[in-house]
Amino acid sequence: MSYKKLSTVAIIFLLSIFSFAQTTRSGEGLVSIRNDQAELPPVSEHVLSENVPSLLQGIWQGADRLVMFSNQNEFALVLRVFYQWYNDRAAEPASFSEVKSRDRNNTTKSPAEDIQIQYITIVENPSKTAGIYELSIKYPHEKLPVLVPICIIDGKMYMDFLIKDSAEVTDLRLSDSASTIQKSDSTGFYRAASNASGITISQPIFDKEVLSYFIGDKGEVYRIRYWLSEMDYSYAKASFSDGDKEFFVDKYLRIGSSVYQCTTGRSSKIRNIQKSTKLEKNTNYDSDGGIVAFGEPYLVKVPEGEERTSLQTSAYFLDSVGENNRRKHPAPKPLFPPTFPKYRWKEITELELYNPATWNKRNLDIHK
Repeated sequence: MSYKKLSTVAIIFLLSIFSFAQTTRSGEGLVSIRNDQAELPPVSEHVLSENVPSLLQGIWQGADRLVMFSNQNEFALVLRVFYQWYNDRAAEPASFSEVKSRDRNNTTKSPAEDIQIQYITIVENPSKTAGIYELSIKYPHEKLPVLVPICIIDGKMYMDFLIKDSAEVTDLRLSDSASTIQKSDSTGFYRAASNASGITISQPIFDKEVLSYFIGDKGEVYRIRYWLSEMDYSYAKASFSDGDKEFFVDKYLRIGSSVYQCTTGRSSKIRNIQKSTKLEKNTNYDSDGGIVAFGEPYLVKVPEGEERTSLQTSAYFLDSVGENNRRKHPAPKPLFPPTFPKYRWKEITELELYNPATWNKRNLDIHK
């Protein structure tokens, strides 16, 4: 065998040894990853619906806007500008102008934005008093719809909230036509389910990071940070430890159109867990304890619009907007308020003190 052929054989042999060594070192991890992915159930697809969920249907009022959801595929949004003294019909169907014409002034835009919405039910509690939904909002000048998560608890809408349990559990219940979260104790994993700034007439702002929590048996609270990811969404799990205790949570979160993850790359270990004794925000739980909302409500349902039909709801909505715009703001206070002279009116007794005509009378009164 020539020296050249011998060198070629030696190089091939060394490359095969190197490849085998690499497979030996990393093959176990690769196999486990593939097996984990193979054992995971397929991700459930969210189903869009034209029908408004019963908890969402009606008129909602906030400090700066009015929002109406109707089963006639009607969505309207009114901006309460100028310190709530004027209601701008910023987004509404074209049919609304036929019922009642819009005001034309420097505040309004002509025509109004015609926004189309479909609905996705994420979870509802067994008592049917709370639920989490995603609004698929199609803005007129955008190619793709935008998903905005919202939470409703007892007639109040929130934009910052958590869901009890993993996504695999809630999604599987949803696919079995039982889109409810089970009533349970307060311990366990509470995953973030919101990332939008609000319901707006243009694309809202979405969070680049979200926080989830794990509550232990003794009330300890572990804060888990998730950040935007380009990885494919799955039901994979990640873990963290506290002493001899190990906890498992969702590695990925699917919130609206975004995917978030809590580990780097393909790792399944969560680093830099922050531990505390309570949640750092004011919490609002639903009656069954499966949904947690933070802070003040974003919108509150108007009771007068609940028992009306779709057509009556639209008429009532337009009437309330018109009634608000007919109010007259009181005249402003003058910049230079008028001033009046101030006199000190003396007491009659003080004036009579220096009147000689009354001296004798006073003396007679004293000596009586």
